[in-house]
Amino acid sequence: MSENLRAKTIPSDWYIDEEILKIEKKNIFLKSWQLFGSTDQVPDKGDYKIKSINGQPLILIKNKNDSLNVFYNVCQHRGCVMIEGDGNANNIKCGYHGWVYDLDGNLRNARGFDKQTIKNKNLKLKSVDHYVWMNQIFVKLQKHANDIKKSLIKIEDIIYPMRFDHYSYHSRSTYKINCNWKVYMDNYLEGFHIPIVHPKLNNIINYKSYKTETFDDFSLQWCHINSKSSPYKKTDVLAKVYYFTLFPNILLNIAPGRLQTNIIEPINATSCNVHFDYYFESIKPNKIIQDVNFSEQVQNEDINICERIQKGLESNGFDYGVFSEKYETGVSHFQSYIEKKVNNG
Repeated sequence: MSENLRAKTIPSDWYIDEEILKIEKKNIFLKSWQLFGSTDQVPDKGDYKIKSINGQPLILIKNKNDSLNVFYNVCQHRGCVMIEGDGNANNIKCGYHGWVYDLDGNLRNARGFDKQTIKNKNLKLKSVDHYVWMNQIFVKLQKHANDIKKSLIKIEDIIYPMRFDHYSYHSRSTYKINCNWKVYMDNYLEGFHIPIVHPKLNNIINYKSYKTETFDDFSLQWCHINSKSSPYKKTDVLAKVYYFTLFPNILLNIAPGRLQTNIIEPINATSCNVHFDYYFESIKPNKIIQDVNFSEQVQNEDINICERIQKGLESNGFDYGVFSEKYETGVSHFQSYIEKKVNNG
């Protein structure tokens, strides 16, 4: 368990300064694993899904052997982004000059060029490393990213015997929030605010059981829940919820019968997108609606408080804050990570 904790917060201008965000994108996001989505989203041969991660256009595609490939969604002819929407195809065709690639990224038809001339050129689509864990697909944009496999194996041990390989993708909700991406992360990383900001959530969880544990590249918050009042699947054992943070910006909210992943995506220094993806075990539709509606209520409460925090950070009335050693170790741990990465890469 990591003990890399701090007493004082990072300075308020780190939540406002576009230059700090540029450094974060270079030193943190480009060098970290990012969550692309799930295997559920490309179930059939030829299915493809596009996404922009840290400004990089990517395409996930299932080939004819049912294997997954991830490429930069960029044609090797003139650098055009090839595809603009999800779909299914027998090949990948650029919408600019019509170059065609197979589902493994090999160039098959270079329109306007003699086959012999183009034959020996290395014009395959540029691939992106990926790793699949419990049907969740992680990608890295640089070779020297952190060892996410080690973190995921540890998480698997913590939640055992729970698994969500067989959970089905349900839906995505996206929220644009007027706050720096770290404000949202800081807020998520402590349960200290729950009794005040989230009264309904506080009635569902056992707040006295709330614990935070920190590790090298992730942290965990967990607590017991009241199965009678919870919106989650009923269990015969004392139920827990797990809130994992995979640095820098991936959240795994694990409750009985449900996985909810959150991806926090900076827009600029003072706004971000938060993507919620829902995965469910085979449970009743009305129970799913109850879960999603409850998550929406909690999220709206968090949006309100995060936007209030951002206004305070932008004011002349705040420079640094302090941490509760008992209740805010998760935030302190995360900010130590941020400071190290910003200053040292």
